[in-house]
Amino acid sequence: MMSLSPVYPVLETDRLCLICPAAPDFDAVAAYLMPGARPFVDQHPDEEAAWWSIATIIGHWHLRGYGHFAVIEKETGMNCGLVGPWFPRGWPEPELSWQLLDGAEGRGIATEAARCVLDWLFQDKGWASCVSLVDPENDRSVAMVERLGARSEGMFFHNMTGDLRIWRHFPKTAAGRKLLEGLA
Repeated sequence: MMSLSPVYPVLETDRLCLICPAAPDFDAVAAYLMPGARPFVDQHPDEEAAWWSIATIIGHWHLRGYGHFAVIEKETGMNCGLVGPWFPRGWPEPELSWQLLDGAEGRGIATEAARCVLDWLFQDKGWASCVSLVDPENDRSVAMVERLGARSEGMFFHNMTGDLRIWRHFPKTAAGRKLLEGLA
């Protein structure tokens, strides 16, 4: 019996390369779990919990056919964090989320990667919209979703995260603009 490995997309911007952490040519263990690896935003200090978190990120690709991308800065080769669609159990619908590593914040990397992923979701995957769930107190993330052109839709509560504001993203097409205008 022959088993075919899934083909994982590679997305690029002028300065970033977005690679699936489940792809065989990306070493997620070295990037996130080895001693000295830069911790990502919600990583638990417990090494076992970090392993489960990375396994969940990689497994999401196998269960849903999409997931977070590792964001690599082309010029330096630096791993900047994770950006991508996410739809864990208990979420209201698929979400575009991001987690930058220490040192990557404040440089427009998350916004650039998110725009690239949104283009992929809308053009290649055929999504009509998706949400970002943002802590209303996180001023940087609120500013980012506003820069991305998302529209605030209300609140979502989850036992693990508390209250989050729902921001909806639409494609930057005539149909997407018409949907957005119809909600005004």
